Amino acid sequence: MRPCILAGSRPGDTVLDPFAGSGTTGAVAAQEGRDFIGIEINPDYCEIIRQRLDACCQKEATHESRTI
Repeated sequence: MRPCILAGSRPGDTVLDPFAGSGTTGAVAAQEGRDFIGIEINPDYCEIIRQRLDACCQKEATHESRTI
């Protein structure tokens, strides 16, 4: 997934995933400095995505605060 996001977007771009599943695309997009819009019909998966992105963003925020 990472190679596709890196090849198809630049930092600050928005990545759209109309079938977000467990949020892999969103997690990689966040790690690579992209915004993310995910569409998922299954509410169970929506909760998984929410938790995954929260963990990813917390990890990024911790990393950023250490490098400043």
